[in-house]
Amino acid sequence: MSTMNSGLHCTISSEMLHHLVEKSFGSDTMVKGFGLLQGGLFNTTYRIQLEHASYTDVILRLAPERTEHLDTSVRDPLFSFERTMMAAEPVVYEYYRKAGIAAPNIIACDDSGSIIPRTYMFMEFIPSKQLDHSSISETDKGRLYQQLGVYTAIMHQIEGTSFGWPQGDGTIKGSDYWSEVLYSFAEETALKAAQANYMPGVGEEIAAIFMKNKDLFDQVTRPVLVHNDLWEANVLVHEKQGELNIAAIIDGDRSMFADREFEAILSTESAAFHEGYDRPLDSSVEGQARRLAYRILSSYFNAYVHEHQVNQPEDGQKYQQRTLDLLKQWKQLEYN
Repeated sequence: MSTMNSGLHCTISSEMLHHLVEKSFGSDTMVKGFGLLQGGLFNTTYRIQLEHASYTDVILRLAPERTEHLDTSVRDPLFSFERTMMAAEPVVYEYYRKAGIAAPNIIACDDSGSIIPRTYMFMEFIPSKQLDHSSISETDKGRLYQQLGVYTAIMHQIEGTSFGWPQGDGTIKGSDYWSEVLYSFAEETALKAAQANYMPGVGEEIAAIFMKNKDLFDQVTRPVLVHNDLWEANVLVHEKQGELNIAAIIDGDRSMFADREFEAILSTESAAFHEGYDRPLDSSVEGQARRLAYRILSSYFNAYVHEHQVNQPEDGQKYQQRTLDLLKQWKQLEYN
């Protein structure tokens, strides 16, 4: 395996790429050309042109290397849900398709580790651009945000049997109690941060919010599918019948069954999005407290990830400051 990159994002040799293509598409398939796509910090992504295959233009995504193949003296940089999330992606997109949400077409997904110690998947390439592309006019963007709001509302109607993370076999790893999933997530983040001596004491303070206020979070009893990483870069758009439309919502691997208000994009000020979503947020004292707690946990998780997982310290510092500011707000609530 190539060692061109360090950390989570790690390239593979051209021999390995050809081998994975042959395994998934057959020995008659020829690789006409391929290139490494930029922008991903977690998964490693290639675009590949094929000949003698049912698909001529595909995307290959590879998850980070598995822990059992890492030096045992190095602590696992990944969270437990991150180890299984790519294998769960086909399940998430199947939920999307059944509900009428535009989704990518996954051709093959292999998490056996038999060829390479990483989960990998082939997807059909979608000719498109991301929603944050500079060529999209404000008028078009407003209409696309409204469409995204409609899709998000549909997604939040997809119910799970429990709270937690979907698995590749269709089960959910979590709990019947929303508070337990939140506390487990907060506790794991705090543990990883403590191992790195990052933001000392803050993780424990955040975990305590979810431990001490179980009743507040367990008022939420309906687990629904949330994308958990819904921002412009994960929305692909294309021109259809003379106007731009959403081609697919991608990177659904962080999806979980949660309180619908755990979806961070609901805090967007986009009027067009909320027009499409067409569901008010819980304006009660409890609803506002829960959303603040979610923002604290999300911001703390992002601070750790940017600082210690994907080596983006400037963003890490931004999230660190946000976490501390939000914690101050929490302390002013009656729940503290």
